[in-house]
Amino acid sequence: MISVNEFLSIKPEKTCKAVMFLKKNSLEPVVVFVRGDLEVNETKVQNYLHEEIIPDDNSTETGICYGFVGALNLTFKKGGTVLFDNSLKGMKSMVCGANKENYHYTGVNLERDLDKPVEYNDFAKAYQGGICPCCGKKTISLCRGIEVGNIFQLGTKYTKAMEMQYIDKDGKPQYPIMGCYGIGVGRLAASVCEAKHDDNGPIWPMSIAPWQVHICAIRPDNEEVAKAANGLYDTLQEMGIEVIFDDRKVSAGVMFADADLLGVPVRVVISPKTIARGVVEVSFRDKSFKGDISLESAVDEIQKIVKEQLAKFDI
Repeated sequence: MISVNEFLSIKPEKTCKAVMFLKKNSLEPVVVFVRGDLEVNETKVQNYLHEEIIPDDNSTETGICYGFVGALNLTFKKGGTVLFDNSLKGMKSMVCGANKENYHYTGVNLERDLDKPVEYNDFAKAYQGGICPCCGKKTISLCRGIEVGNIFQLGTKYTKAMEMQYIDKDGKPQYPIMGCYGIGVGRLAASVCEAKHDDNGPIWPMSIAPWQVHICAIRPDNEEVAKAANGLYDTLQEMGIEVIFDDRKVSAGVMFADADLLGVPVRVVISPKTIARGVVEVSFRDKSFKGDISLESAVDEIQKIVKEQLAKFDI
């Protein structure tokens, strides 16, 4: 099925699009006209109407010719609300529905063709490269976000229920207005992972990491490796450092891949090769450091690294 834009060889921004809603309580229709390349922000419409709205699924008898709704000669069966977005202000020679099946008008000018003066308001969603309402330049940029907290406006619902009052400066009793907020721990963790990760997994900041140090014992069946790894683990634990210890009998590649997936800030590798050199291999999850530390000074050096990274508080 060919679209109106394709049939008339015009761009979407030359059309006047109708988006239909219903007032939730009365089911009265609400038609929002917006430029064809934009979308309607339902919250803006609700704030303007001071009433909750729901999408019109064409199941209510409104008298609207769905699919061909236009601003000219629009009628409702029992009354309705018509709103115009700012994007249509000054637009000339537009295409819009003719409120008759399979018909559209061309050359529409709202200011000229409507009987009543048109009142424009802001109902459209912001878009990439949109015009800033303050500076008037095309500087709006969009990026993804995560809601990590909420503020709840409780009003006087609970203070009235508890008969909680105070005396104002005029000596009159008043109910305090309440509010509260909540922070989602799960969402907070998700937002950190969104901001700090690579192709291999999360990169936890030291301040909120599930563990601070990840010990990887390569060849734990080797007596010297097991002794050094277990000794380091026990000592770090006693010092209050949070450690995860991987002594599985798996290949180094599997162990390192899993370590990346866990995202622990500091990784300590102990293997027959490092034992032979009298060192442990230390690397940071963010790839900013990788080097050898002598086995004898490993505890002090690792403790120092943890303290330094905690001091950064780099969330």
